[in-house]
Amino acid sequence: MKDTSSNVPFWWVLLFIVLALGAGAAIVFAVGGSLISAGAGALLPLPGLH
Repeated sequence: MKDTSSNVPFWWVLLFIVLALGAGAAIVFAVGGSLISAGAGALLPLPGLH
């Protein structure tokens, strides 16, 4: 029987993730949004971030 391997190369997965995140960021910027929320200070109570 012929062995059919359906393994996807790791760099294809990495490329897809980078393109998907880049497209998401582009859409957020296109509609006038920001990638950093205003409430991030409440979630990250680190000194010097306020």
